[in-house]
Amino acid sequence: MLSEAEGYGLLKRHDIPVPEYKIVNNADEAVRIAEKMGYPVVAKIVSLQVVHKSDAGGVVTGIKNKDEVKNAFETIIQNVKKNVPDADITGIIIEKEMPSGLELIIGGKTDPSFGKVITFGLGGKLVEIMRDVSLKVLPIGEDEIEKMIREIKGYILIKGYRGEPPRDEKVLTEIIGKVSELFYESNKLVEFDINPLILYEKGACAVDARIYEGDEVTEPGEKIEKEVQAGIFYPGSIAAAGASSDPKKIGYAVFRNLLDFPGRLYPVNPKRKEILGREAYPSLIAIPDSVDLAIITVPAPVVPEVIEEAGKKGVKLAVVISAGFKETGEEGRILEDKVLQIARKYGIRMVGPNCLGIILPHKRINATFDPASPRPGRLAFISQSGATITTAVDWSLQEDIDIGFSAIISVGNQADLGFDEFLKFARDDADTKAIILYIEEIKNGRAFMRAVREVTWNKPVIAIKSLSDK
Repeated sequence: MLSEAEGYGLLKRHDIPVPEYKIVNNADEAVRIAEKMGYPVVAKIVSLQVVHKSDAGGVVTGIKNKDEVKNAFETIIQNVKKNVPDADITGIIIEKEMPSGLELIIGGKTDPSFGKVITFGLGGKLVEIMRDVSLKVLPIGEDEIEKMIREIKGYILIKGYRGEPPRDEKVLTEIIGKVSELFYESNKLVEFDINPLILYEKGACAVDARIYEGDEVTEPGEKIEKEVQAGIFYPGSIAAAGASSDPKKIGYAVFRNLLDFPGRLYPVNPKRKEILGREAYPSLIAIPDSVDLAIITVPAPVVPEVIEEAGKKGVKLAVVISAGFKETGEEGRILEDKVLQIARKYGIRMVGPNCLGIILPHKRINATFDPASPRPGRLAFISQSGATITTAVDWSLQEDIDIGFSAIISVGNQADLGFDEFLKFARDDADTKAIILYIEEIKNGRAFMRAVREVTWNKPVIAIKSLSDK
């Protein structure tokens, strides 16, 4: 973390207003600097180990004369030594106390999925009380900054409330723009917050800043940008690798649900000649006709072999329902990477692994082990939680509920296809009029945001984040 003086210096070099300040090392120097600045002044501890200075007794405000300066210097040193014994104290910062105004916060962090993001909202003590913030993925332009400012509930205070004069929104927009550019373009800055930024009728001032540096920051790597071929979700033929005649196995439930499919359907099981009235094949290669879609329920260690067969067979889409991959630990992650490499070698797009499967009611495809099949409708439901899908389907089948689905997709581990690709599929699907997402993890935030912007021009999207009320 940068010291407060280093943080002020960085902001000042980028034309972001900060108070007049100076680091001092003894009480006499503190008095000299304070009298040169003019009272009132503020004194703060300078120590990288003291993150929350006020909590440690490391801040004194409203200092009006030299006796108070000396007392503040000694009090801060004593408080910090008592409350943070291991703190390495490098001095006291004396800064000009700024007039009161509207306290705001500008913050930034580096998200593993979205890269650098910036937040804005009411600051000071109101940060934790009101939790009134807006968030944007960087980079952003002036129009987005203005939207960001105006979408918080506290905007009424910026605009002027109950006779209060309006605050300097133009300067605020400029400061957020400068801070955003500084944060986005730096390879070293990983997180910061300016709290508070005091906004006046004219002008503003950043009176406290925490800025963190880390290892060189790189934006989240983009996936291989390869457009999903139109029509791969509308197969003419399906092979079920792992189909079983044992009702206790997932392969049985999945194949039973597929029996209503009007196209060609092939069960694959080397130990069976026939499954549920259909001729079974020992491998995908042994199927005499072409296969468009492979539904895979074999044990995880066998999946690479099946994907290899699928590639040689010319399969374009594989739905890997099998579990036992990265969700189980490092060995599973290595196995998942191997499966993905084989799929990419042959140009196979993949749903999952570790998923419930997919349902396309209008095409009479239910490639899941859910015992219930939803009614056809106009709603696409794309979810990372199989349990949520099962609950939603059961709920929709109640007599007093009139809801049907155009598509239900369980994304699983998203080794290949993720929410962004499924959104584009739903956008282009003629049977879909609206989309609901249930999200636990987004693999590539930037691709996801691009997809949302594209899709919402034509169809409404509701996104629900797990463990969130939004």
